[in-house]
Amino acid sequence: MAGTEEVKVEVKGGENTTDEVDFAKIPVHEAFQILSATHDGLTQAEAEKRLVDFGPNKLPESTRNPVLVFLGYMWNPLSWAMEASAIIAICLNDWADFALIVGLLLMNSFISFYEESSADAAIKALTAALAPKAKVLRDGKFDSIDAVNLVPGDIVVIKFGDIVPADIKILAESDDAEQEETPMQIDQAALTGESLPVKKFSGDVAFSGSAIKAGERHAVVYATGSNTFFGRAASLIASTNNESNLQKIMTKIGGICLVTIGIWVVIELAVQFGHYNHACYPGEEGCPTLVNMLVILVGGIPIAMPTVLSVTLALGAAALAKEGAIVARMSAVEEMAGMDILCSDKTGTLTLNKLSIDIPSIHLATPGYSNEDVMMYGALSANTVTEEPIDMVLYNSYGKPDELKGFKTIKFVPFNPVDKFTAATIVQESSGRVFRVMKGSPQVVLKKAHNFEEIKDAVDAKMVEFANRGYRSLGIAKAEGDGKDGVTKWEMLGLLPLFDPPRHDTAQTIKNCRVQGIEVKMVTGDHLLIGKETARQLEMGTEMYPSDTLIQAKNGHPEFLHGYANILDMAEKCNGFAEVFPEHKYEIVKILQDGNHVVGMTGDGVNDAPALKKADVGIAVAGATDAARGAADIVLTEEGLSTINSAVLGARKIFQRMTTYSKYTVAVTFRICFTFGLITVIYNWYFPTILIVVMAVFNDGAMIALSKDKCVPSKLPNSWNLKNIFLMGIVYGLYLTLSSWCLYHVAQKSSWFEDAFNLQSLDDRPASLQAWCSAWIQGPAFPSVDGNQDNVSICAYPGYYETYNADYGGACDTQGCSPTNIGPACLVLDSPPTPTAIEQCEAEQHYVRGAMMRALLYLQVSISGQMLVFVVRTQYYSLLNRAGNMTYLAFILAQTAATCIAVFGFDGYVPPKDNFEDCVFCARSNGESVLYFPSKTVPIARTESVYTASVIGCVGYAAVAWVWCIVWYFPGDFIKWALCWMLNEDGFRDTAAWQKNKQRPELSKEGEDATVAAMVGGSHGNPLGRVSLSKAPAKALDRKSASVVAITRNSKTGVARVSADPKKNLQIARNSLMKPAGKDGKEQK
Repeated sequence: MAGTEEVKVEVKGGENTTDEVDFAKIPVHEAFQILSATHDGLTQAEAEKRLVDFGPNKLPESTRNPVLVFLGYMWNPLSWAMEASAIIAICLNDWADFALIVGLLLMNSFISFYEESSADAAIKALTAALAPKAKVLRDGKFDSIDAVNLVPGDIVVIKFGDIVPADIKILAESDDAEQEETPMQIDQAALTGESLPVKKFSGDVAFSGSAIKAGERHAVVYATGSNTFFGRAASLIASTNNESNLQKIMTKIGGICLVTIGIWVVIELAVQFGHYNHACYPGEEGCPTLVNMLVILVGGIPIAMPTVLSVTLALGAAALAKEGAIVARMSAVEEMAGMDILCSDKTGTLTLNKLSIDIPSIHLATPGYSNEDVMMYGALSANTVTEEPIDMVLYNSYGKPDELKGFKTIKFVPFNPVDKFTAATIVQESSGRVFRVMKGSPQVVLKKAHNFEEIKDAVDAKMVEFANRGYRSLGIAKAEGDGKDGVTKWEMLGLLPLFDPPRHDTAQTIKNCRVQGIEVKMVTGDHLLIGKETARQLEMGTEMYPSDTLIQAKNGHPEFLHGYANILDMAEKCNGFAEVFPEHKYEIVKILQDGNHVVGMTGDGVNDAPALKKADVGIAVAGATDAARGAADIVLTEEGLSTINSAVLGARKIFQRMTTYSKYTVAVTFRICFTFGLITVIYNWYFPTILIVVMAVFNDGAMIALSKDKCVPSKLPNSWNLKNIFLMGIVYGLYLTLSSWCLYHVAQKSSWFEDAFNLQSLDDRPASLQAWCSAWIQGPAFPSVDGNQDNVSICAYPGYYETYNADYGGACDTQGCSPTNIGPACLVLDSPPTPTAIEQCEAEQHYVRGAMMRALLYLQVSISGQMLVFVVRTQYYSLLNRAGNMTYLAFILAQTAATCIAVFGFDGYVPPKDNFEDCVFCARSNGESVLYFPSKTVPIARTESVYTASVIGCVGYAAVAWVWCIVWYFPGDFIKWALCWMLNEDGFRDTAAWQKNKQRPELSKEGEDATVAAMVGGSHGNPLGRVSLSKAPAKALDRKSASVVAITRNSKTGVARVSADPKKNLQIARNSLMKPAGKDGKEQK
């Protein structure tokens, strides 16, 4: 309740003034007067009018600019690195690479925006039925409506299990002032931080978001939406935005990738400038070394990781929703995938919560009767008018209802706690036979039997047996006649065992859970014997104890351990606990969590909320109260446990897709860095940024298909084992680096392909180039001086003379050499002032062969990189484990495009800065013209341009790339199995050891201090529309103002009405903000 002082401010405004009224202090009749309402509620027409005036009962949804949302997907560390690469490209006038890098960023943002928007739409449609309801009095009758449509003045019913839908003032139970009032128990922890429920009496107020722990009462709504205490606080207190476990994982993976990239960038720049003495000039293609640095930056950054993982999670959550599991907290998907213990309630979850008769176990007390006879007399004893549960189960369990139509009940004696039986007098209409049927306590029915002594021992033994099995016994007896003659001979027909039967799918679901490494433990409030019988029927194991046994052992009484080593050992190994109180559920979850387990908990009531919130995966079953749904991480919309089983499988598939991409992206980062870093450093060889960007566009774009990949869920619970992910990624990356280096070495540092397959030589070794050029230059077609053609200046060549003489300040004229003046001056042997024919030939051949090698290496890196996905996506043999159609289609499309690029190339793009057009020495090794190279633009020897990373189609070598990748693909599965064995990945080698060493993830639950359900619109990330604040409202706002509401008072008539202006209530919140404590620890004035 509010404090004793009332905050009151008056603001002049013509005929109307604005006052503040504390609804906790004013009497009920005055509250009704201000609200213009009565105990009879509002009319529907008036409610609709007020809904327009006051707005819906939810917090205002901030309007998000779609453009800013789209751009927001490019605001993360990995994107920043890509954006830095784009800036470097601009500085180098590399507009093509700049455009491609920006295009890659935009593509990732578009995919994220589209897929997550689609998931939002699907989630909103599926969660509409879960919107909180309110029972409201309108037009003189109670009706259930969406709580969002409540308005001030509505009369609502609040009861045990409800979430208070708005700020309300509680009304009296009755008009009798002398009657002792039973207080309501309301949990305000989310708002005030109070650990215990608060007693609320008539005239008290309750705040939106509180949970009803006990009681049922009518109340009048006085504030809704942003005008409530929570709503005002939400407008001033920052919402929580706790970093999810997935975000932490992405940060760590991205951080390692960026560190690896940074190391290689430093190494490459140091070697290229320090060892190879490369020059760097401003302008386009003036600094190939810096351009080549972009290869490491762009190729190594897992730019698609945030997109792939977030889209995978969003689409997965939407798929789970369709299967009947609404994910209220996105990171709960990961935690459900890692869940290894599920604590399940019995009633309504494992069982039907429906009384039934175990017909095969019926005990026949008197010979001559069958089970069917006993069931018929039991059905005749039922009074279906009152719909008592036992009467209804007796009537409905008899399989031949038509046979009962010939009987008529002429008298019925109802059950009373003294006699403990019912008796029905029946007449059989066809024969006129009259008889009586009794049902009731077995001991009572037995004592009325005429042959009591004969059947006593057998009936007593059966009653004990039924009790030990957790059954309730019901005795059935009959006697001929109506008893009016004083002669009654009761025959006890039998004992009916009554029980709550397991659901038809529960046993199989529990078996499935165990196969998948999840131990299901029963946690029930029922008697121990009932729990054991249900466990026996479900084959769960019957080693169960009362929960008090565990608590006593925890409190230091070892005699309650029953031989277990400690309480954790007991909680892990026993099959469940019975006679459990709500606070015990919390303790059971905590004990198991302390033992390194990821624990799931099912619940349906308000008393389950603490345990649901404490559990790693709190699961509200179908039909759960608003309070349970508000505390749960996953809300089921289908009955029973089978939905949980489906959700676990779905969560593990989602997790499998995310870990597949994580291993892939780590491997690709290391592969790109090591492959192009080593080749650049060792061989002084450059790779074009444009091919890396194109590869990223094709391959990372194709990786989106992983979010819909067909995958086999793991046999055991999942967890983010980053050590294994990095180690496996590094090994895969180095293996792929080895495959690329071998291809580069065989193709460019040997003549094996030329000798073995008669392909165009790509050998760029100096001796090979010199030998080929010496042979090529010989002949009458080339200038000669004294028989020497190798050392003739390029100035003697017509096409080269004009270009070189113009670009180098008349160097040819200074030398005295030209195509029309070929003499001794054109022969340069020592310190040649201009490049010679042999130098230019070697430069051109080096350029052409290198450009074709780039196309070949690009295709090999592209194919083998994406092929890796098929290896890492499963622990089975990859060729026999079919992936999703989208995954295959994405691979085919991406690599078809890559093959086309490799075959046709880019016509020598990027062209060398210092170049000759219409090259003379750029023939293929067999003397034919180079295909798909019409520009014939080549670098000038002795310039930095000889290192330009241009691309020319490799033609037939495309087939080499495919064959090479296929050959190197096959060992991939064996490497995977070796790694899984050594690292014991997911229990590959030893399940027990894996479970023992498995580290419990660092899990975080958003907004534990203050979480309120259904206060804003839902989305795939927040389907129940929860609002979580960084602190409880009462810790930021003065509680004296909690129930203060702005009203408008007419200065002439004195009539006051609740103000519909949210700004006035917001001002109240601002005025009540608690200032930070001073140095003395006291609140500052």
